[in-house]
Formats: sequence, structure tokens, C-alpha cells
Amino acid sequence: MMKTPIRSIALAVVSTCAFVGTAATSDAACLPAPTALVEKGTLTVGTSLTAPPMGFSKDGTPAGFEMDLLGAMSEKMCLKVAFVDLTFQGLFPGLMAKKFDTVASRVGITPVRKEQFDFVPYFKGGLRLVTQKSSDVRFNTESDVCGHPVALVSGTTQMAALERVKSECPADKPMVMKTFTNQIEALNEVAKKSVSAAYVDWPTAANVIQARPNDFIEASPVLSGNGPGTPRNRNGFVIRKGEAGTLDAVSGAFDAVVADGTYDKLMEKWNLADGDIRKTND
Repeated sequence: MMKTPIRSIALAVVSTCAFVGTAATSDAACLPAPTALVEKGTLTVGTSLTAPPMGFSKDGTPAGFEMDLLGAMSEKMCLKVAFVDLTFQGLFPGLMAKKFDTVASRVGITPVRKEQFDFVPYFKGGLRLVTQKSSDVRFNTESDVCGHPVALVSGTTQMAALERVKSECPADKPMVMKTFTNQIEALNEVAKKSVSAAYVDWPTAANVIQARPNDFIEASPVLSGNGPGTPRNRNGFVIRKGEAGTLDAVSGAFDAVVADGTYDKLMEKWNLADGDIRKTND
């Protein structure tokens, strides 16, 4: 998969953009592509490159499972792919303003979001609390965060999960949520010991613990964000509501990379087998 250097583009909500992948040479082999693309011949994807191994910036170039997956899917449609890097909070307004064709940034598929957007599920998500290696604090559920300061990203399913139980905390054990623009910032607060834990996506937790085993440790099981015994959120590519052509094209391209084994290879490459969307055990 060929890469070209990052380039800036003149959009108010955009910080950087990079192209990955090449269009196929045989139109006969192309799967149907969205008909109303932001840029002709290119699938433009909004993302937040702050959460390895799912999506991050490596030497100035988008990298990670989501980037590889979108690159492979775009090739199936004989399109290039462009990644527009924003804060997580800017992704939904940017999509609605048609700054990009879809969003791929570990977005949990929730009932509230489904009222406004359509989704193509591609990954089984889940959340995990991470603390300092030297800490003995552990959490079995979100309710156990009562009495502790915790770092998380504003506008995420993590934030919604804690807000759901915050009002049930005892008066002498309030829940203190410190919000940040990305998960790396939240984890840095743990490293600085300014919070008891960070609440992040489980792949991000696994990655940082593997990279820095002397600094971080798992502080909870993988949580759904919806309470004990509930299934984990599915992450999905986000499509503007009612854009059936884009929805069908993205869905068809994803099905194709699953069918030809690319999805399995990428799961193995990034050590993300627990996120296989085809598994139905939870």
C-alpha cells in the first residue's frame, strides 16, 4: 500500500490530511463506490490519531488498524483514501458539514448516535480503567470510580458511562471526572499521578501497558460502558443519516476485506483478536 506525504488542506475544522492506498487499475474489478464523495476518486475519512494501535500518527503518517482497514477497503472501491485528523469532539460536526465522507475513530454505536447517524460495524469495542503500576486501586464496575478522580475524553462513551452512575455516588465519595481532548492526554494524567485512573478504550489500554509496563497496569476488566452483564459496544464507521449510497458502498467494501482474509490479517498484525466483530459471545 503506497503512502504519500502529509499535506495541509484548507478546511476550518481540519488540522492535517494524509493519503494512503492507490486506486485499482481495472474498473471491472472495482466495487461500487459512494457517488457523492467530498473529493472525486478519494474516500475522505475523519479520524482522531490519538489512540494506538487503532489510529495514531507515526513519523507524520497515519498508522494503525483503522488506517490499514480503510486503506484496504478503499482499494476494493478503486479509491484513494484521505485521513483528516481532528479532536474527537470535532468529528461529528465535521461529518455533518460534509468535510469528509465517513468517520472511523473508535466510535461506539449507541442508541442516541443511531438516531442521528448510520453505522457499518467493524470492531468489538469495550472500555478499561488504567492506573499507575504502583497503585493498588482496582475497579470492577464504573460505580467503583466513586471517590476517585478519573481522566477521560470528553464526549465519549466512557464519559456517558460514568455520568450514568455519578449521581449514585455517596456524598462523601463524589466522582471527579477530568476531561481531555484525547486518550493520550488522559493517560498522561495517570503517569503524573494527578488522577487515580484513566478510562480509555481497551485496545489503547492494552497498547500502553505493553509499551510501558513499569508505568501502567490494568485496573479493571473490559467493561461495556452500559453496566454489568451488558454486551460491549460495537465500533462503526459513521455515515450521515440517509446516505444509502455511501452506507452500502462502505458496507460492501468491508464485507469484501472480511471475505478475502484481509480483516483477519490486520487483526493479527495489530494483536486485536478480542475485537473481532464476528464474535457474538458478548
